[in-house]
Order: sequence, then C-alpha cells, then structure tokens
Amino acid sequence: MEEELLNTLDTNLSFIVEISTLNLIQIGLKYGVFKEMIGRKRYTDFLLSSAVKNKSLLKSLVDTYHSLGIVEMGLNDAWVKEYSYTLELTSEKNRYLLPDWIPIFEEIYRMVDYASISPEHPKILMDFDKDSDFWDMRLGVQLNSIYRRLINQIGELKDGMKVLDLGCGSVSPVEIGEVVGPNGEYVGVDFSPGLLSIAEQKVRNLGFDWVTLKELDITRIKPRKIYDAVIMSFVLEYVQDIPTVIRNALNALHEGGKIIIVDPFRENYPNIEAWEFFERLTKEFIHFPSKEEVIKAFDYNGYDVKIREFGKSILSIELL
Repeated sequence: MEEELLNTLDTNLSFIVEISTLNLIQIGLKYGVFKEMIGRKRYTDFLLSSAVKNKSLLKSLVDTYHSLGIVEMGLNDAWVKEYSYTLELTSEKNRYLLPDWIPIFEEIYRMVDYASISPEHPKILMDFDKDSDFWDMRLGVQLNSIYRRLINQIGELKDGMKVLDLGCGSVSPVEIGEVVGPNGEYVGVDFSPGLLSIAEQKVRNLGFDWVTLKELDITRIKPRKIYDAVIMSFVLEYVQDIPTVIRNALNALHEGGKIIIVDPFRENYPNIEAWEFFERLTKEFIHFPSKEEVIKAFDYNGYDVKIREFGKSILSIELL
C-alpha cells in the first residue's frame, strides 16, 4: 500500500511539472515573447517593448525560460533558442494519474492572464487569506490526501500520540488530527488566519477537541511541549531560513521522535522551475527546496539523526 501511494504521489507531482512546462511554452507563444526574442535583442529594450504590462511577471517568465534552456541570456541581451519538449503519457503513468488536481491547475494557469495585466488583479486567487476558500479546495484534492495518508503511515501515527504540524493549512487538522485522537494531541500551526478559520470550523463540527490550532510564523515558534512527531508538508518553499525551522522542529521532539517532510525536492524533478513560475503568484512563495539543503540543515544543527528517503518527495528524520 505504501509503495502504491508513493508512486501515485511522485507520478502526479512529475506530471504537474510536465503540464506546467507545456503551459509555460503556450504563454510564450500567446504573448509573442518568443517571436520578439528572435535574434539577439537588448534585454531592457525587450522588457519595455513587450505588450505584457506586468514587467515583473515578464521578467520572471523570461528568467524561467532561461532556467529551462529555452532562452539564452548574455550580459545585456537575450534571445530564444531552438527547443523541443516531449511529454510521454505511458500506461504506467496512466495507472497512477489522478484527475481532480487538473481543474485546480487549469485555474492557476488562467490566473497568469490576469497577472499579466496587474499583480493585484482580483481574479488572481493565490492569497492565503483573501482566497482561503480556493486554497482549501486545492488542499482538499485527492493528491494532497495521499501525502497525508503517507505521513500517517511513515510517521506511524496512532491514537494517543502528540503531533506538531508546521504549516498545517485547512485540511491536515482533520485528516491527520483524526488519526491521533481522541487520546492524543494535534497542534497545527499556520501563519494564515483565513485557512485556520476554515480548519477551526471543520474540527469544531467534528468535535475534535484534541486538535489545537495556532496562528504563528513557524520560524519564530518556541516549542513548550515535546512531541512524538513533527510534520512539515509543502511548507518549506515559503521559508527563508530553513535551518531555523529545522532547529525548532528538532527542539520539539523527544528521543526517537520523527520529523516527516513532504515536498517535491527539486533535484528529483527536472524542469520544476516551470511549476515554480505559477506558484509565484503567491507572494510568499520562494522556491521548492532541494533534498540537499534540507539534509544540510540537519547537519548544521548538529543533532544525531537517522534520515530515510521515501520516493522522490518524502524524508523521515528520526531523532536518536
């Protein structure tokens, strides 16, 4: 069962990258970016002459093309290269692909059209608070439920355990909180009052009185309790200081406790920059972490730990 879930998670994350790459190419064609960059052109002249009004978005777009090898950049000029891209839809992929995340990402891809006009356009629905309903819908798709099931399995979570969830969002307090109750304790921390409000309503309706939710910046928490497990799922891409967050997580664990980290570690997902372009519609987004920088953060903090990898997107860290 665990292997099946891991394959499903990793296959769908890889396909998100692939679909994002195709959509990124479509954007370049639709806005005439590639046509305007035939032959060497001064980069600043291109930015000024482009019909795209949001110049910061345009710069991010061209920088992403450069990362993907579609555009070459010199000291002061830039030009489009010959480029080919192949998407393979194999029977193995079809076995694991899930349909319900696709409408969410289609909506995100459409938001770029509005962002090209203004970064503050009201139809950009990527703000954690203002657009918390959209984020709740996104967090609730089957793909995200799968990684929460994997967290429960890999962390060996069960009734009676104490769990700290950093960046809990609006769905994990239910799907992970349920597993440790009614005799355990689940503490969810998030900086978004909008998502926490949705989560609070859910746990209240379910009567999960062992679930506590707190509005905090996870880089500033100072744990006062000791937990059996600390969870960080799809949160490190919003964190500037990963070593500090890792240290806070380690300080919250008892000996033998586990930290479970879920993220599309960038060295495992070629062309992940294409996906990142769209995620930057959320102003807090930085970049998806590499597995190497996460492991280095544990080395930096000097704790004795045992690190295990599960598939391409999950690390389990046991405090020895």
